Amino acid sequence: MKRFLVLFIGIIALTFSCNKKDHCKGDTIEKIFVANEESGSVTVFDADNGEVLNTVDLTIKNEMYMAHNIQSNPDHEFVWVTAIPMHGHGDELLMKMNSRREKVVQTLSLGEEQHLAHVVTDESGEFVYVTANESGKVFQVDAEKMELKQSFDLGANSGPHGMRMMDGKLYVACMNSFELAIIDLASGTMEKINVGGIAVQTAVLPTLNAAFVSIYDLKEVVKYDITNGDTTRIPLPTDAQGPIQLYPSPDNKKIYVCDQGIVNGNPASNKLYVIDTDSNTVTSTITVGNGAHGVVTSNDGTKIFVTNLADNTVSVISAETLTVIQTINVGTAPNGITALLCSCED
Repeated sequence: MKRFLVLFIGIIALTFSCNKKDHCKGDTIEKIFVANEESGSVTVFDADNGEVLNTVDLTIKNEMYMAHNIQSNPDHEFVWVTAIPMHGHGDELLMKMNSRREKVVQTLSLGEEQHLAHVVTDESGEFVYVTANESGKVFQVDAEKMELKQSFDLGANSGPHGMRMMDGKLYVACMNSFELAIIDLASGTMEKINVGGIAVQTAVLPTLNAAFVSIYDLKEVVKYDITNGDTTRIPLPTDAQGPIQLYPSPDNKKIYVCDQGIVNGNPASNKLYVIDTDSNTVTSTITVGNGAHGVVTSNDGTKIFVTNLADNTVSVISAETLTVIQTINVGTAPNGITALLCSCED
C-alpha cells in the first residue's frame, strides 16, 4: 500500500519571494520545485531556461524523508511539505519551511502509519489540511501555531489522497472507496460521490464550477458539476495505462492529465493527455518521459512541466505547440512539482 501511495504525489502551483537575486533577469524569476521521492530531496530549476539552481536535502537527524506533496500559504511566506521517513517506521511529518530561506523551521508529527499524502491551505492561510491515506482522515492544522486542531474522518477504508480547495470546501479523491468526498469546512459536513474506481487526484475549475477526478483503474477522468451534481465520464485513449495527476490551464479551458501506469502491474506510460473542458474529450496526446506523474503549468500558462517517475527527468512542453522543448535531469523518482513566481525585490 505504501508503494502505491508513493507513486501518487500531488502538484500545486506556488508564488513567493525568492532568495536568488543573482538569477533574476528582471523583477521576478519563475522557479520549478520538484519533489524527488526516493532521493529525499527537492530539485529547484529556472522555468525560463531549465538551469538547476538548488537541491534541498530533506534529511532530519540522519533520517531521510520522502516529500509527498508541497504547497505555500496564501501570503507565500511559508511552504508546507508532507513527509514520510524513508527507512522503517517513525513519525510522519508536516514540515513548515521558510520560503525565502528554503529551510524547514518547524515540524509537526501527525503519527505513524498514516501515509500522509497531500497538503493544501484554506483561502486565508489560517489552516493547513493534510490527507492521511492509511487512516482515512483529513487533518486540520493551525498554520501559525503548528498544532493539530481537528480531523475529518472519511472512513477507515476510504484512502483519501489528492485534494483541492475551492470556496471553503475540500474536494478529496478517495482511492479505496472510489469516491469524491466534499468537505464543507464551515459546517464540518461532507458529501460523497461514487466515481466507480480508484480516485487519485482532483482539479477544481472555478469558471466552470466543476471538479475533475482522475480514475486510475478505469483509465478515465470524471467531471463533477458542482451546480447540479451531474457527472460526466471522459474516457482516455485505449492505450492509456492509468492516470495520476491532473492540472488545469490558467484559463480553465484545458485539463492536462498524466498517464503514469506502473501501479497494479501496468507498464509505465509516457503520455500526457489534453482534455478540452468544453467538449469533455481528449483532444491531444503528448509523448513525454516514462512514468508521467506530476504536472503543473507556468504562471502564464505558456509552459507545462511533467515529472517522469521512471526516467528521473522533467519534460518541459510548449502549451502552444504541445511539443516537448526540453528535458531536465532531476533527482530519483520525481513526483510532485510546483511552479513558483519569485519576486527579486528584498
